[in-house]
Amino acid sequence: MKKFSCLSLIASMAIATPLLANSLSEAFEKLEVKGEIKAAYSDSNFLGASESEDITALGGSLGIVTGDFYGLSAGVTFQASTVLTDDFNAVTAGPQIDHLDASGARLSEAYLQYKFSNTSFKAGRQYIYTPLVSTALDGKSSESIIKDSFNAYILTNTDLPNTTLVAGYVNKYQAKSSSTTDDIGDFENFLDGAYTIYAKNDSIENLTLQAQYLNISGVTSSDDKDVFYLQADYKLGHHTLSAQYLNSTDKSQASNAQDGELFGLKATGPLGLGNLGYLVAFNASTDDDGDAFVGAGSGTTDTPFTAMPVHGGGVPSRPDTNTIVGAIVIPFSSFTFIPYGGKSMSSSHPLGDVSAMGAMAIYPVAKNLMLKASFEHVEVENIITEDTDTARIYLSYKF
Repeated sequence: MKKFSCLSLIASMAIATPLLANSLSEAFEKLEVKGEIKAAYSDSNFLGASESEDITALGGSLGIVTGDFYGLSAGVTFQASTVLTDDFNAVTAGPQIDHLDASGARLSEAYLQYKFSNTSFKAGRQYIYTPLVSTALDGKSSESIIKDSFNAYILTNTDLPNTTLVAGYVNKYQAKSSSTTDDIGDFENFLDGAYTIYAKNDSIENLTLQAQYLNISGVTSSDDKDVFYLQADYKLGHHTLSAQYLNSTDKSQASNAQDGELFGLKATGPLGLGNLGYLVAFNASTDDDGDAFVGAGSGTTDTPFTAMPVHGGGVPSRPDTNTIVGAIVIPFSSFTFIPYGGKSMSSSHPLGDVSAMGAMAIYPVAKNLMLKASFEHVEVENIITEDTDTARIYLSYKF
């Protein structure tokens, strides 16, 4: 009986080996290769600096994903960047300069993914896009030559109808640029780890609901952070009405400034005049002392509805602040022009009110080649006597 079993096992392996090889070969034959070459220029006199500072950078990414091998696949993404020209002071340079000041190369994604039925598990270095845990977003204020990345373990399930459930643990984080050198950020411990749960449901016609909770464990309890987020998007004809709510605790802040809360409303759609479109958004933070903590990763600076295209959502997340933003989308035959303006009003914050106006232009030069230019002018009521002007240009080719 043992001899028969051994012979059967050997025979089975002999038969299965070529099939296994063929399956593995097919997985690699189905490789998907994607990449991007990007150039960026930014000029800014951040917070009214006496002189403008500028930087030009060139870089890109190359990503490879294998086909499935019995539900198992793998992916890697290499990123590289080099600073071509720079004329800035590292002490006074604002975020629009700092995030481009990164040279070198980094393996930002290196993961294994296993899919079984309606469940997938993804482990390793990876980009993540959720409201409270997010890599830099294309076309938003967080966009850059280099994307930030997470070392994480993500479980996703879609068994429930029209519902996506995500549970994840993050233990390391790679910033777009290093805080101490002019290199791309390294993967470093993300404090003592972070847990998140995310759910998205569109069971009700025209209504999409999202909810997420993030808990970050500090090296000590005084660094603990947590945040809860809700968002609802309702399609009304060609218009979309949205609402958001965020409640956070950041124990790394002073004892009277740990709690933050943010409400938001937004409407987008066509104006009814030709192809013109509109965006109107409002955010209100209710706590008198603490900023609203919006989550982990560069992309979360764009989570507040009133986040500005260049400077993000840092101003509307201040305590006791009301912010309103409006924009018009003007499509021409070959490009899109978007003028916008906004104001944040605060009677308690030292900077007082903050106003901004600007414009974006998006031009598809050729297939897969995109040119984006933006300019933003910011005025601060108190302390900062000079205005901030920031211009930036992105040229991107995707393949």
